[in-house]
Amino acid sequence: MRLKILSSLLLGCCLVLPAASGHCSQNASVSAPAGAVGVNHGPGGMGFPVGKFCAVANYRYAHKDEWYLHTSEEDGADKEVSSHNIVFKTRYGIAKGWDIRTATPFLMNTIETDGKNDAWSGGLGDTTAILRKQFMSQKDGAPLSLALDLGMFVPTGEVGQNNIGTGAWGGLVGAGATWMIGSHRLETDLSYLIYTEGRKEVTKGDRLRVNGHYAYALNNRLDLGLEGYYEWTQADEADGVNQENDVKTFFAGPKFNLKFPEYGVTLGGVVLGAAYREYEKQTLTEDWRAEFKLIKLF
Repeated sequence: MRLKILSSLLLGCCLVLPAASGHCSQNASVSAPAGAVGVNHGPGGMGFPVGKFCAVANYRYAHKDEWYLHTSEEDGADKEVSSHNIVFKTRYGIAKGWDIRTATPFLMNTIETDGKNDAWSGGLGDTTAILRKQFMSQKDGAPLSLALDLGMFVPTGEVGQNNIGTGAWGGLVGAGATWMIGSHRLETDLSYLIYTEGRKEVTKGDRLRVNGHYAYALNNRLDLGLEGYYEWTQADEADGVNQENDVKTFFAGPKFNLKFPEYGVTLGGVVLGAAYREYEKQTLTEDWRAEFKLIKLF
């Protein structure tokens, strides 16, 4: 039911907003589409203006109520988790072709288990800080924009039984590409993250993310498109023992962006359905996610 409601709201935006914004843009050229909405997405191959600063808030809602083992739904405890994930991001252009960005999550999970009192988990998470170099830009005549990332995973999060901090450091490498023509934007990015040993002598498994994004600018206010991201989190190790909790997921779905360049503001939303799920250990999971993104450029 929740998925139907959110899908209807998104469809309503897709149908109503073009008409509402068409009058103000009918005599203006269509602007380029904005970037991806999803929490996992990077900026493709795009650079960032020197001296400019950007603040971003991502929000993801998920209701986990299905047990999965490998690729099949399984019977399990009568348990539900409502997950609210807010990620605060920043980006700053330090020189031509160079920029830095950060991402820090704050998670709130409400856990409902039959026969037990409701429980809570979450808190402030660990920060990822990334240095980016754009090597190619369509603005300079290249066929596409291409960039490389080098980053650190910093243990800024709260550590404890009900917290999400890992107590571990990490290193990240990534790359992204963007191709834009007229009102179309097509891009992809990937990243690979490794961890040191963290809390309770646990070493988190390496994480691979591969993201894809297409957007079409209907007018100067509204973009419509599709997003998808694949994530593979390898099994953790505790005291050198494999914990057999490898996870592979792929989510995809429709998105929109509302652009207000006169204020330096972009607001986006996306509903993502679970196209593929594989869990080595029985895990509580969700059929869909709703995500929103608010950007302010200074």
